[in-house]
Amino acid sequence: MSTDQTARLAARETHHASRSTHHQPLRVGMLSLGCPRTLVDSELVLGRLRGAGYAMASELASADVAIINTCSFVQESIRESIDAILDVLALKRQGKLRVVLVAGCLPQRYPLELYEELAEVDGFLGTDGFTDVDRVLAHVLDGQRPLAVRKRPQVPHFGLAERVSLTPAHYAYLKISEGCLKGCSFCIIPKLKGPLRSRPVDDVVQEAQRLIQERGCRELILVGQDTSDYGVDLAGRPQLVELMDRLSRLEGVRWLRLLYCHPRGVSDDVIALIAERPTICKYLDMAIEHADDAVLQRMNRGMTRAGLETLIERLRARVPGIALRTSVIVGFPGETEAAFEGLCQFLQWARFERLGAFTYSREEGTASYGLADHVPDEVKQGRYQRLMALQQEIARDVNATLLGRELLVHIDELDAHDPQLALGRSAADCPEVDGLVYVKGASLRPGDFVSVRITDTYEYDLVGVPVR
Repeated sequence: MSTDQTARLAARETHHASRSTHHQPLRVGMLSLGCPRTLVDSELVLGRLRGAGYAMASELASADVAIINTCSFVQESIRESIDAILDVLALKRQGKLRVVLVAGCLPQRYPLELYEELAEVDGFLGTDGFTDVDRVLAHVLDGQRPLAVRKRPQVPHFGLAERVSLTPAHYAYLKISEGCLKGCSFCIIPKLKGPLRSRPVDDVVQEAQRLIQERGCRELILVGQDTSDYGVDLAGRPQLVELMDRLSRLEGVRWLRLLYCHPRGVSDDVIALIAERPTICKYLDMAIEHADDAVLQRMNRGMTRAGLETLIERLRARVPGIALRTSVIVGFPGETEAAFEGLCQFLQWARFERLGAFTYSREEGTASYGLADHVPDEVKQGRYQRLMALQQEIARDVNATLLGRELLVHIDELDAHDPQLALGRSAADCPEVDGLVYVKGASLRPGDFVSVRITDTYEYDLVGVPVR
């Protein structure tokens, strides 16, 4: 695009953002699907549009422009994204919306198919759509129907891009990298996001400072496709310890939490920093995916059961009381009954405090798509149910050990029906994916940190009262 074209387009953006039938800025609403990484992108999209003069709508029903930021990691997320798009298009047909844009992983994966089959959608953006959403929306308002999907997404963002918060003010997700170097055979993400691209350490630290100063964040949650490889593309070695060291020293940070590590990248230096730094939650999210050596090899995980055992023993020994979160896949091609039983035995031994399980989803474009010995759906579902029943028992036993103990709890919200009841999380609980602590007490506010004595326990949640 030439300089003159860019200037004319920028002028149109300002014009379109400020015009409506009542001469008020067009209102933009966001529906963000999928993981916290997508949520960060959604905040960047809204930040870009707010900077271009658009107003923010708290819900789609009050918006002029609706943006659906989609996920397409597995078939279930694809169905969820398609259903959400159809629901939003129904609002448009009722005259409640003027423009519908679809962004993120789904159009990145199926750009032409969506463009042809969803004719009512006004425009499409790929996984890096936050970089030019204002230009795309200007084209739509000029009567065009853009398909703004690059084959090689330009992610992540560099510098200090504006974000509009989609989380409570007291915590925020901080994306440190995008893409991945590992090449797991079941994963489509590298084809959607590309190879690892890390943000410079200074950029991440400056954004954290802004989140603390402008939003009042007390809890920062580090995310990326593979956070344990952070910085390898910039420095030729991981820079995660350097980054976490600097972030954990920032004034105003009470909790720093690390998500999405690959077990191969959990080094002794990472473990030591988690152990010694009070502001870093004694919590680690690392997906093992399986514990059978043959299955791990077919997954291209670069780990063995013995290696996982050694790592977990080292984590438990060096960080007493650490909460380990993991995820596993059941029904991967070639998973025998013996391999599945071995996985269950491993989980009984490891006793992960937090666990998510998924049935294998055969995704076209992945290395595992062409593997032989696919497991029937009914067998996958049966194994999933057995594994989750096992984990429920483990989680209940883990929580039972907390009865009568005092925990520091970060209050997220007050119960809508009972102002004497607050919902919070311990350091062992990440927002959305982990359990809650129900705190019975007056004068609590979102963002408060309060010491709580646990008075009751359930499979995944806790109940307690403030002690001071």
